Amino acid sequence: MHDIRTKLLLSVQRALLGAVSPRLRAVTCGWEGFEITLRFVFDGELADPDLEDAGIVASEVAADFPEPWTVDEEIARLDYPADLRPGALALWAYWRKEIVEDSGDPDSRADVLVPPVS
Repeated sequence: MHDIRTKLLLSVQRALLGAVSPRLRAVTCGWEGFEITLRFVFDGELADPDLEDAGIVASEVAADFPEPWTVDEEIARLDYPADLRPGALALWAYWRKEIVEDSGDPDSRADVLVPPVS
């Protein structure tokens, strides 16, 4: 089971192909025992196509993990520029590039939020 991390990330990233709308800020994932959880974080009002796409992604991931595995999805609204890291699951499958205000201080330039390396 030591390569579940790789298999899960590749599965989620493949399933996301063609399913990323401009409102999707991040997708994190994790597992405990044989239960996989996918967390989709959206910016702004959730639309039906966003929910449908998240369900399709979860179904495609489930197809890569036969029983006894299960796949659950969490949908959250967290508007930009709120920090995505609190509430994130262990693995980052997708993180939208987001520009933050430049403070004007060249020594403390942090104009792009970067996800932690898992």
